[in-house]
Amino acid sequence: MRSCLEKRKGEFIIIVILTVVGCFLFKSYQYHILKILRYIFLMDFLVVLGFIDREKTIIPNKILLWMLGIRGLLLIGDCIVFSKYSGEIFKSVMGGIFVGTGIFLVAYLVSRGNIGMGDVKLVGVIGAYLGLALIWWDIIICLFLCAVYSVVQLLRKKVGMKDSIPLAPFFSAGTILILLMGF
Repeated sequence: MRSCLEKRKGEFIIIVILTVVGCFLFKSYQYHILKILRYIFLMDFLVVLGFIDREKTIIPNKILLWMLGIRGLLLIGDCIVFSKYSGEIFKSVMGGIFVGTGIFLVAYLVSRGNIGMGDVKLVGVIGAYLGLALIWWDIIICLFLCAVYSVVQLLRKKVGMKDSIPLAPFFSAGTILILLMGF
C-alpha cells in the first residue's frame, strides 16, 4: 500500500499545483466559477489519465464516465445560470463531442486500430469540456506535441517506426497548456 502511495505522490503534487495555479489564472481571466470548476476537473482528470495511459497503455472507461457525469452536472449549471444561452452552450458541447470523437474514430479506422478506442473516447470527453470552438485547437496542439516527441525519440533511437506511443499524456499536456494560456 505504501509503495502505491509513493508511486502516486508525483501525480498528487501535479494535481495540487495545477489546481492552485489554475484557480489563480482562471480567476484572473475573469471566468465564471462554473467554468473554473470545469477546467480544474478536466485538468486534474487528465493528469491521472496521462499517467495511467503512459504506464498501462489503457484509458479506463470508469474515469471517462465520471468525467462525463461531472461535465453533465456542470452543463446543467451552465444552462441554469446562462439560461439565455443554454441552446448555444448545449450545441457547443455536443459539437465538441462529435467533432473530437468523429476525427479520432476516422483515425482509428484508417490506422486499423493503431489508435486505441480509449483515445477516441478521451477526445470526445475532452470535446465535451472544451466545446466545439476549442476542440480543434486542442487536437492540433496535442498532435503537434506528440509528433515532436516522436521525432525526438526516433532520432535518439529510443523508439522505432512500429512502436506505439500512448496519446493521453499528450492530450493531457496540450489541453492543460491551452487552458492555462486562456484560450
